[in-house]
Amino acid sequence: MSESQQHIVVIGSGVIGLSTAIKLQESGYRVSIVARDLPGDRKGISWASPWAGAHHVSVANGNDLRMHRFDARTFQVMSEMIEQDSSSQVPLTFAPQIEYREEPKAESSEGDLSQLNLISRFHPNFRWLDPSELPSGIAHGASFTCILIDTPAYLPYLLSRFLAKSGQIHRSSTLPSLASALSAHPSLDDADLIVNCTGLGSRSLVNDTKAFPTRGQLVIVRAPWMTTGMTRLGKGVYDYIIPRRNGLVVLGGCAEKDNWDSKPREDMSRRIKTRCLDLCRELLPPSKREKGSIDDLEVVEEAVGLRPTREGGIRLEIEEIEGNEPGRKLKVVHHYGHGGYGYQSSWGSAEAAVDLVNSALGRTSSQKSKL
Repeated sequence: MSESQQHIVVIGSGVIGLSTAIKLQESGYRVSIVARDLPGDRKGISWASPWAGAHHVSVANGNDLRMHRFDARTFQVMSEMIEQDSSSQVPLTFAPQIEYREEPKAESSEGDLSQLNLISRFHPNFRWLDPSELPSGIAHGASFTCILIDTPAYLPYLLSRFLAKSGQIHRSSTLPSLASALSAHPSLDDADLIVNCTGLGSRSLVNDTKAFPTRGQLVIVRAPWMTTGMTRLGKGVYDYIIPRRNGLVVLGGCAEKDNWDSKPREDMSRRIKTRCLDLCRELLPPSKREKGSIDDLEVVEEAVGLRPTREGGIRLEIEEIEGNEPGRKLKVVHHYGHGGYGYQSSWGSAEAAVDLVNSALGRTSSQKSKL
C-alpha cells in the first residue's frame, strides 16, 4: 500500500476534527470522519464548536508559546482563505478589534511575553491606545485587525471542503472505545491510524481526568451596524463583544470551571448585557443610545456552551491501543483539550497533529510545527 492510500479515521467533527481531517487530506491521506454530531445538527450542550463566538484574538502568553505559534499560524491560514476567496463564500471577515485591560501594562522590554504584546507580532494594524482613548477603569489597551469567524456557517463550510476532497462521514451515536469507531462502517476496517478529536468527550472515552468543562454563557443580540469587536479583561472581569457578518452580535461572558449547567441563568444574562452595554453603547440603535437600557437590546438567543478544557493544555500525543480485532495493534494520535481557543488555534494545531500522524506511520513530515 502506498503512502497516499493510507487511511486515517478522525473521531469528532467539531472545528478541530474538521480542520485536522482537511490537513490530513492535503498531506495525501484518505480520511474518514466518525462523529456523533455533525455540522447542521441541532445544537447540543455536549458539542462545543457550534456555540462559539468566535473571533481570532489570541489568548496565548509567555506561559504557552506553543499556543502562540498555533494561533499565529492559524491567523496566517485564515488570512489566506479570505484573500484567495473571490466569491465571499468563506465565512471569515477581517474586522477592527479593541482590547481593554484593567491591570497596568507591564514594563516594555524585548522579552515582554504578555498576551497583547504577542498579539502585536502577527495581528495587522496593531497600536497601543493613547491614554485619552481609555474608558474609566481601564489602565491600558490596544487596537488591531482580527478575524471574525461566523461559526454557524464556518463548520458547514469546513465540512463541504472535506467532502469535496472525497472525505467520508459516518455517524455513530455512542463509542465505548476508540477502536469501536472502526465498526461504524465496513469501509473503516482498513484504517491505519485513528485521530482522537473528541474534545470534552475524551474525559469518558479515554478516561482523561485532566479534561474538564469550562462553562460559557452568551447573549446574542441583533445589531447589524456593529463592525468592531471589543474585549475587557480584569480581575474577575471577562466581557466581550463579537459581531457577525449576518448582523448578529455575540455578548459574553464567563468562564466557570467544572460547571456542567446547560441552562442560561437569568442573573448571568443580565450581568452580560449590563457590562457589555457599559462597554459599548453602540449596541443600541442610535435613537436609544443616550437613555436606553439593556431592555432595549434586541435579544435573539441566550446560550450556554461547555469549552473542552484540559489541564496542561492541548493533548498532542501518540498512543498504541488494542484494535477492534484480537491481536491487532492500532496507533492513535490524540488531539483535543483546546478549551475556548479551538477556532483560533485550529489550523496550526491541526498541522502539529498531522506531524504526529506522519511520525506514527513512518512518514517524513513536511510540516514545521513544533510540539
